[in-house]
Amino acid sequence: MKKKRYYLIGIGGVAMASLAGLLKQKGYEVAGSDQEMYEPMKSMLEKLKIKVFTPYSAFHMKHWRPNIVVVGNAIGRGNPELEYVLSNGHLYRSMSDILLDEFINPPAGGKKSIVITGTHGKTTTTALIAWILECAGLDPTVFVGGIAINFGSSFKLGKGKYVVLEGDEYDTAFFDKSPKFWHYRPFIGVVNNIELDHVDIYPNIEAYKYAFERFINLIPKNGLLVANRYDKNVTEVVKKFHPPRLAERSRGEAGMKLFGLKHGNYMAKNILAATAVARFVGVSHETVKKAVASFKGVKRRSEIMGVKHGITVIDDYAHHPTAVRETLDVLKQKFHMKPTSQISRRLFLMFEPGSASSKRRIFEKQYIEAFLHADVVYLYKPYKASLLKPDEVFHVKHVVSALRKKGIPAKSFDNLNKLLFHMKHDIRPNDVIVIMSCRGFDGLRERILGEI
Repeated sequence: MKKKRYYLIGIGGVAMASLAGLLKQKGYEVAGSDQEMYEPMKSMLEKLKIKVFTPYSAFHMKHWRPNIVVVGNAIGRGNPELEYVLSNGHLYRSMSDILLDEFINPPAGGKKSIVITGTHGKTTTTALIAWILECAGLDPTVFVGGIAINFGSSFKLGKGKYVVLEGDEYDTAFFDKSPKFWHYRPFIGVVNNIELDHVDIYPNIEAYKYAFERFINLIPKNGLLVANRYDKNVTEVVKKFHPPRLAERSRGEAGMKLFGLKHGNYMAKNILAATAVARFVGVSHETVKKAVASFKGVKRRSEIMGVKHGITVIDDYAHHPTAVRETLDVLKQKFHMKPTSQISRRLFLMFEPGSASSKRRIFEKQYIEAFLHADVVYLYKPYKASLLKPDEVFHVKHVVSALRKKGIPAKSFDNLNKLLFHMKHDIRPNDVIVIMSCRGFDGLRERILGEI
């Protein structure tokens, strides 16, 4: 039988790069392409010795000659490699299809998938559940939307019967507009929260909730649904179904009391969800407690990049207004930013509107409210705003004006050099700078420590 040769169009994204890694670990030949590559996936793929071609070109496909092409969900008609695939009748699949066929339901025998969903917190919760199962000796296969620090990777090919996956509600591919998490055949499903996001494909909250309704409806009778009963939208969705096993998470404070850890409220909620899953699959309470205590989190989730001249620089992936607000609040608690504190510290936010939702005006009011939880705000130009209609684009200057009226020093920038120039004059010793973006921020992360 001919050995499988996979080629991933759009390999630079976290999910696609993780799939490439899993396929490589399984023994297949793997290569891929992207328009350009960014860290940390660039280094990860280099370490795995997976060939990456840039930019997109039909020549790469002709040269490498794959027998299975995986099309990333960001790839659309007009991409030269996709057009080559279609014109020449090559076999193409989605990332979700391959995850199902190769890892959840492989020919050698199906596994049980644990799928973590929700607008916020799913990456951290996925990494935490995977780590608990790993500590329990269950050797899970893992697929996370970020670098899980305990594993040193965003993926892991395990020999155990469980596959722990982050379930994304975004669409699957240009030929399949259903949510990715509908493909993962959940045995255990976690719904952290439901709050409108991805407004480029979900026109309203009802359409968004429907995606989760269908997901819940896939969980078998002998499976488990873990739901946050203090989230109004989750409660409404769950009411429509009556699974035999339903673990309802209570308030976050209970998780903090249970483990005695100094986690923020949002992290305590993640711990509660992970505990419910772990106990259901037979992990002891003591093992759960030890695993949580040794959990190191996920890169780009309030990750400290460095400290220079007393100034702490933090990298965070938050881009939804709720996630922005909660992250800022946790950082203020962590760094003791209170009027009574002996050290005068400010939380200095640098935000790039990079996601499909954040670069649109729909959440502008919510962002203003979220940014009020910082002490200083720098707003950058929306990522690829030219692809939107002018009246759809996040109005950076309007937001800056609104923040200034409320007493928050705020500035807007469309050039990284200008941002760094102003930063040098505005920062003070003991400030905490947090960079928030789901994109590259024009290289800010790579330059900031050298500019302080």
